[in-house]
Amino acid sequence: MQDTQVKRRESDLRLILVISVVFTLSQIITFFRVYARNKMDGLPIVLEDMLTERLLSWIIGFVFLVAIVKTTRRFLLEKRSWVLTITIHMFIAAVFSFLWYSTYIFAMKLVTPPGGEEFIYYDLVYWFLLNFDKLFLMYLSTTIITYAYYYLQRDRDNKINQSRMANQLLEARLKMLKSQLHPHFLFNTLNSITSLMDLDIKKAKSMTVDLADLLRHVLAHKDNQLIDLDEEIEILSKYIDIEKTRFSDDLEVNMHMEGDFQGVQLPSLLLQPLVENSIKHGFSRRHPSIKVDIYIKRLENCLQITIQDNGHGFTSEEAAAVFEKGTGIQNTKQRLQSIYGDQHIFSVTSGEAGGVNNYIEIPVVLTTNRKRSSESAVREVLTP
Repeated sequence: MQDTQVKRRESDLRLILVISVVFTLSQIITFFRVYARNKMDGLPIVLEDMLTERLLSWIIGFVFLVAIVKTTRRFLLEKRSWVLTITIHMFIAAVFSFLWYSTYIFAMKLVTPPGGEEFIYYDLVYWFLLNFDKLFLMYLSTTIITYAYYYLQRDRDNKINQSRMANQLLEARLKMLKSQLHPHFLFNTLNSITSLMDLDIKKAKSMTVDLADLLRHVLAHKDNQLIDLDEEIEILSKYIDIEKTRFSDDLEVNMHMEGDFQGVQLPSLLLQPLVENSIKHGFSRRHPSIKVDIYIKRLENCLQITIQDNGHGFTSEEAAAVFEKGTGIQNTKQRLQSIYGDQHIFSVTSGEAGGVNNYIEIPVVLTTNRKRSSESAVREVLTP
């Protein structure tokens, strides 16, 4: 609450400063206009009196301008129709103009030495009518500037709040999508361990140890949407070790990497569900063994990832619904869309010689500080 009040006061001061500068320029122009008029009419020029008159006019004008800004800002907080608001401003403009000019005349009488022409009060009305247009326009100009300033500020604040809410919504969505992967992967792995319990207890124990090690790595990055590529590969390697323990020589996984991957980041647990799909759906009666190749290539501005297998594959009818079935594929598609928007490519196609090809192309995101939060990196990706 205090921060809001401080920001409001700072905003008021900036606006008053801008209006004061404009008003000061108008007073300087008026000074030279009066000087030129007196010169042309052959009237005496007393610089001291002229400067006193302009300084007094500036002080009084500044007080009234501050009052106009404060009054106008109160109208922003009240819900009135435009017709009523304009009518009220017109009335206030007339009142302010008369008070403004009256204050100026009486202040001039106080600082002017005794003597000279006698001041007649009804002359005030005529002098006010001669200067009413200038004061009225000054009020309206100040009001318009105030409205424009606060409306622009309100629009900017709304955009900042919308951007903040969009980022919070995005982060919540990404965490939800990522959290879905953890039980999905965990249940599948536990099923693998269960199937080995009656066949090879040593392998089951080894898989349990590997699973615990893998979960430690996963939990270490549970709050990070983006992690370094080498850490992602380390997590993937732990998973592959578990699957190799289960399938032994029937599973072959090869990693092919090309390019400089120093500091390159990508969504955590991006590779594992796709490799899991290749293994899970690749085995069949006609494919008792399976080979999975993982190609990762770094270009100048993008990262290309291809995961292909020689397994069972899918039919043309199944291809139409490939993104509608399976948690891993759906989740990967939604996460990439949430993080990169239209700046990514993700396709799942049937290989020419059988099997499935997963292709991902995403922008290169670099980090020079491993401790930097991944949320800030996500914002960099979303910002053009």
